[in-house]
Formats: sequence, structure tokens, C-alpha cells
Amino acid sequence: MSKPTLCVIVPVYKAAATLDRCVASVLAQQVTGGLHCILVDDGSPDESGGLCDVWAARDPRVTVLHQENRGVSAARNAGLAAADSEYLVFLDADDALRPGALQAALDAQNTAPQSFVLWHYTTDEQDAAAVTSDTATRPQNRLARLWLDCLLAMPWNKLYRTASAQQLAFDRQYTLGEDLQFVLDYIDLLGRTAPDFAYTILTAPLTFYDCSREGTLSTKYHADYCKIWPEHFARLNKACYAAHCPQEDMRPLHRAELTVYAEGVADILRRDPAKRRAVRRDKAYAALRSPWLHALLERMRIEGCYCAYYLPCRWRSIRLVWVMAEARRIGSPLFGKLDWAGYYLLGRRLRRD
Repeated sequence: MSKPTLCVIVPVYKAAATLDRCVASVLAQQVTGGLHCILVDDGSPDESGGLCDVWAARDPRVTVLHQENRGVSAARNAGLAAADSEYLVFLDADDALRPGALQAALDAQNTAPQSFVLWHYTTDEQDAAAVTSDTATRPQNRLARLWLDCLLAMPWNKLYRTASAQQLAFDRQYTLGEDLQFVLDYIDLLGRTAPDFAYTILTAPLTFYDCSREGTLSTKYHADYCKIWPEHFARLNKACYAAHCPQEDMRPLHRAELTVYAEGVADILRRDPAKRRAVRRDKAYAALRSPWLHALLERMRIEGCYCAYYLPCRWRSIRLVWVMAEARRIGSPLFGKLDWAGYYLLGRRLRRD
């Protein structure tokens, strides 16, 4: 059997309700040179493993790998090692590819062979936007902008060269944000093998991202959230500075980083399992004393870069961080008022400095 052009790797865990939709969306793709779908059953306790086997028996393009539960990174790594194709795409078992998505991505790659192809996604399963080959090109120094446009952090909206991706692995030590590390590793490798590469972005949404389910990483509490994200952001900033990203992108990136971190501090107060409120407060206060946070605030002060969480974090006020985060979470107009009040106070302080 000749090597297929493209392989789709799908980690599977407790996905019985959505797996058929996901796999059907893959097998319906018309890809020049053929495709292969690898389903990695990560010790799923429901009937997902059996459903994977049904698909493999039904269609020779489907291969199933069964393993003990070791997490999504281990599942992706297993699929990555088994891939035998020119290109590969990751897809989560509760998401789906839109009709024509894979050929559109390959067409974009063939048009710009040295590029790294990425695409937008939709959260509307009934999205009627046409899948086209229309693209936009961004140079390497727009890396920070990719993060700001929600195109960078996930692994499933990108077309990877299989031979290059197989030199890397998802880091299993992380339970949060590990996808960003893999993407940055790939970009670093691509920069060494194709120094003049650019980002080619398909403007049409090619992937349906199902954000309706409960129990996703975005809805779980992570006790080490305020430890993990500074590590990811340090890596992201290093890559952005190496790519010579302009200040007009770095300033909003720093605002976004502070927002992510501050809302992690608020989440300690909201969802940490410690029974005593004093323990939760101590954990939140410890997070506000982080050296990484202090360095970020200093950088923002020098840049004149404002964020609604700047003063609450600068003052190490867990109460203000909590109030701001709650106002933002529930969409309260208070968030905007506090934002402007903080901007005024910060502006006065910057003028004094």
C-alpha cells in the first residue's frame, strides 16, 4: 500500500457521544493521494474503544491503537509515532472537520511549499461559511498576533509535515497548555529547516470546535495553573522576541498573559478544594507574589501597557482581583467601570514615574 498524503490523528477518551460524528467527518474528506485515520483509544472506560474497532472494520483507512489511560499527550504521541504520511493533522474526538477542509489545507501548502499552514475554526456546527482556498500570509514576526487571534495555542488547526513532527513529542508532564509547547517546538524546528518560512492562514473555518461539553480542560480546576502558565508564557515570549515581533503585538500579548494569570488567581478563590477560605486566600496571595508576575508587571509599566488587572495585581489585592474576575465572568458593566478607573489611576502613576 502506497503512503497516503495525509494522516488524521484522533485521541479518544470518553467520546462515545461524538466519535461517530468526528470519524465520519474525516472519512468524508476527498484528499488527493489518499488519507489515513489513526484512532488512539486511551483506555476509555466507556464504549469508545469498541466504536473505534467498528470503524476500523468498516473502512480500511482507519487504524486503531488501544493503550492504557495515559492522557491526551501520550495518545497523540502514539498516533504520531504510527503515522506514515507526508502530512498530518490532529483532531479531537469531540470535534469535526468541515467538508473540503483537508484538501483546502493541502492546496494552500502546495501553493506555498515553505509555509506553515493554519486555519480558523468555528464553534457553530451549522456554520454555513464556505470552505475555500483563500489565504492570508503573515511573516514570522507576527507570531504574537497568531496567539492574540486564537490561532496558535491548539494543535488541531494546523498542517504538519509528518517527518518533522515525528522528531518532537507532546510533553506529558503538563496537564494544561501542553499543546502550545508542541506548536512552539514545531515552529522552532521549522525555522531551522526552512528559515524563510511564513505562516499561511486559511481564512475559512475548517474545523468545528465543540465547546459545549462539560469536563473539558477549560472547565476543570488546575491546582498548578499559576505555575504552568508562566512557564508557557516564558517560552512564548522568548519565541516572540526571537522572531522580532513588533511592540504593537507584544503589548496586547502581555495584557492577555496578565489576564490569563489573574483569572487563574481568582479561580483559586472560586474552586480550590481547600475547605477553609483562609487556605484559599493564602494560595491566591502566594500566586500574586510570583517573581514571574512581578517581572511581567514591570515590563508592562515600562511599556505603558495597561490591563484591567494591572493595579489589582500590582497591589497584590486578592479582593480586587476577585471582583474584577467575577465582573468579567458574568459580563457585569462594573468590569468596564473598574477598567476605566484603573486606567486613570495607572495613567497618573506612569506620568509621575
